[in-house]
Amino acid sequence: MAMKFSWFHHHECTTEQADELVASYRRRGATVERSLNRDNITWTVSVRSPEGNKPPRPSRRWQHRVWG
Repeated sequence: MAMKFSWFHHHECTTEQADELVASYRRRGATVERSLNRDNITWTVSVRSPEGNKPPRPSRRWQHRVWG
């Protein structure tokens, strides 16, 4: 069975933030697109990432065994 991919977007990034995100995702081998927003100042970085089959597990950090 093939893995399902979807696009995730980082909106309103500065040039430095966009450069760091693009470099980080490319190091991991992900497909990355970077586009300039209408204000000609900020960027939107789009990453094609895999989707999991299961929903995320709830955090156990704030749960105590006694509370159930």
